[in-house]
Amino acid sequence: MSQVRAARLGGTIQKLLSVELGRFAEDPRLAVLGISQVTLSADLGVATVAVRIMFGPSDQRAEMQSLKAVQAIAPRLRSSLARALTMRRVPELRFVYDHGEDHRRTVDRLLQEIESEPKAQDD
Repeated sequence: MSQVRAARLGGTIQKLLSVELGRFAEDPRLAVLGISQVTLSADLGVATVAVRIMFGPSDQRAEMQSLKAVQAIAPRLRSSLARALTMRRVPELRFVYDHGEDHRRTVDRLLQEIESEPKAQDD
């Protein structure tokens, strides 16, 4: 399987899952979730879906609750993918929390602190 095709399919799955998550907006744990990335295994049998809380506070408890909520509806999400995709076998969905943006913000904050510190003068 070409990596280009897997990347395109991952993008398609990301868009479809984003729309489907919007249908579950009545659940506050799901309403704040966004899909940041979808990575497919080499055989296209497993799709690892990275999600993150887009609005509001993001603590470890909220992350775990959101992951549990999205994992609970995973069979329905996979069924909707089966109707939309023309694949013989729809990939299994595995959800993980994406901490990448949080790490980037921390690094940016630290770099700004370093820049704003007065420069030490050599004596």
